[in-house]
Amino acid sequence: MKDFIKNRIRESLIEERLMDVNDDVDFIYDTYFKKDYEEIDQTGIITDDMFKDTIINTSTLKSPLAIKADKLNLCLILINVGGGNFYAPKQSTISVGPNTSAIGFVKDNGGSIKSAASYLPDSQLSNFMNEFKSSSIKGSIHHELVHWIDDTLHNKHINNRMERATERGDGKITKNGIPINADKMEIQSQIHNIVQLKRKYDEIWDSLTFEDMIKYSPALNTMTRNFSDEVKNQWVRNIKTRMHREGLLGKNMRN
Repeated sequence: MKDFIKNRIRESLIEERLMDVNDDVDFIYDTYFKKDYEEIDQTGIITDDMFKDTIINTSTLKSPLAIKADKLNLCLILINVGGGNFYAPKQSTISVGPNTSAIGFVKDNGGSIKSAASYLPDSQLSNFMNEFKSSSIKGSIHHELVHWIDDTLHNKHINNRMERATERGDGKITKNGIPINADKMEIQSQIHNIVQLKRKYDEIWDSLTFEDMIKYSPALNTMTRNFSDEVKNQWVRNIKTRMHREGLLGKNMRN
């Protein structure tokens, strides 16, 4: 029994740790996104020639964790195919790409980000502009790779939870009615969105408040806006605890 408990504790610690796949994140970004994001940064214009779709698979990844996961669970990686950022275990598929709604909105306004932004209320402006930062797409790539690795190396726990939800017919894969985005399974991936934010904003990290940091991530910002006050307070406590443990909590984020 003691060995069983130790193994369960060890498994829990393994699941809740940073996964160093920065080289893979950079590879995907540099190969399929960097040119377009740099052009956007220089011109503020989005054209039809940007964000071309392609499909690769996880055998192209080189980090030790990704190599290990690929041997057990090779997945397709959909690049700019649409449908959002996700990991679909049943389909052995990872999807990554920019926010297609934001891209479409800009194109509908002549391709100019500045022109499109002029139609938005101030409350949406910061989130919209951050959609076109490299840290946003890198965060999404890291997030989905972690879901894949976590699921593959820990007994397909994500897939199993989804299957149980399907069998029950209620669509709920979290306990006690906790929203999926506040669940530890998602926090395990969300912490890697924050890793990419810190890589991007390392020079000012200690000057940012926690709320400042959230605003730099469209994914986290949109997500927390949809939380009830009770859920958000609990999520903030959990994510700050995790950030502190991983050395990601800036000096001005502690309060």
